[in-house]
This record gives sequence, C-alpha cells and structure tokens, in this order.
Amino acid sequence: GANHETFTRIIPSQEMLKDHQMESYALAIHQACLQEPPVPEWESFDMRELCACCNSDFTWAYVLQSEPQKMLSRHHCFSCGRVVCEGCSRKRLSHERLGFQMPVRTCDSCAFAQFEGAQDAVSAFAAEEAAARSAAAGRG
Repeated sequence: GANHETFTRIIPSQEMLKDHQMESYALAIHQACLQEPPVPEWESFDMRELCACCNSDFTWAYVLQSEPQKMLSRHHCFSCGRVVCEGCSRKRLSHERLGFQMPVRTCDSCAFAQFEGAQDAVSAFAAEEAAARSAAAGRG
C-alpha cells in the first residue's frame, strides 16, 4: 500500500499546508493506495450512436450538426463507463468504491440507482444544485 518507493519522494513542507491544507495530497495518496479499484471498462465513442440513458442522438440540442460537435457532445459516466449526452450526465457524485472521493461526472441512471426512493434522489440533487450555486456565487 502506502510504502511504495514513490511516497518516499514526497517531502511535506509548510507551504503544502499553507497552499492546500493538505487536502489535495491526502486525496491523491488515498487514490494511489487503492490496490485494484473496480473501474468499469469505458465504451468507445465510436460504438455508441445514441445516448445510453435517453436514446437520443448526441447532437439533438445543437444547431451545428457536425461530426466534431457530435464528439464534443459525448461524455463517459465515471460510474458505469457508458457514453451519454450532456443532459444525462450533469450530476457530479463521488464514488469512493471506484477511488473517486471528489464528485465526478455521473449519468442519470447511475445517479438515481444510488437512492432507494425517488424523493431521496430529488432532495439530494436539490442540495447539490444549491451547493453549486452557492460556490459559484462565492467565486463571482
């Protein structure tokens, strides 16, 4: 685990604590210590013509129907590895079992599957949206 040679090269300093409160380093070390995270195999963009969640064409919401735009409109869900559209992958959730402590792109199917009832999901996503708005207002 944490006794790998690479870790001997990390020299903690006062600047690390001052600049990052050690959070970034702790997160990186945690992720590096996962022996074999059960990461899903990602689908190839070429293999999927329609969104895995809503079955819509990837460029339905864009005026420009070009191939480059179609490629920009596709995203991978970090939880299941499927190719989904922007609209179906707006949720950001942490997946500690996969090694992602920070929120990452998650498709609607995987996001809703984490909750037993629809009301729990709605409440959680409303709180997530409120936190995102609050963080954006703090930056502005």
